[in-house]
Amino acid sequence: MNIDSIFQENNLSEARILSATDEIKIPETWSFLLTEENKDKKKSLVIERWSDFSSLLPKTLHLLEELLEDVFLVFHQQQIKMVYLLLVDEEYVLYVGNMPTTDSHIAILPDKLQHFYKHLHNGWFENISGGLGLLPIEKVRFLSQSEWGLPQEILQSTDLNKTYYVLHNGGNGFLCINIEDKENPKALIWWTNDAPKMNIDFWSYLDSWIEIGISY
Repeated sequence: MNIDSIFQENNLSEARILSATDEIKIPETWSFLLTEENKDKKKSLVIERWSDFSSLLPKTLHLLEELLEDVFLVFHQQQIKMVYLLLVDEEYVLYVGNMPTTDSHIAILPDKLQHFYKHLHNGWFENISGGLGLLPIEKVRFLSQSEWGLPQEILQSTDLNKTYYVLHNGGNGFLCINIEDKENPKALIWWTNDAPKMNIDFWSYLDSWIEIGISY
């Protein structure tokens, strides 16, 4: 395994792998990535951090348990990131997780999703597409912030000012949350070429699109 070539093939050519000799500020829960030399132990510690989401993202957890080959802490584009290296049918797939955040913008997210951003990752996504996983909070956008070129009846099917996306599938689909009723946010799929799919189960669709990102 030539990690430099794998990084290069996955848009991480400028990433530098960090070690215990680097003087960096990271969450205490990430420190084992700099000191743990046993790869299996390191993988199990990473997967353990996902335990709060085992019932919400069962497919994702299963794929991590089956396919996670290694985990690296890297410095890339002025950020410290956790790189998940998954081996899928003899091909490497890289998912990247940013450091957890307390950015005030996460207040728009439902509680469990806030927990993900605060304690696990500020975004976790397939690195080539930048999608098929949760976007960093700074890339979360309300639908009203974009031009969609869709018929008026579709544009009026939901309040674009109160509907934001947290994932794109690398193609025509966006996983969204509508907060017209802040106490009861609703999830939907916004398509760039079709009517939206309303009132979906957010975590089920997130889990399935991550599965697609990893497996296909």
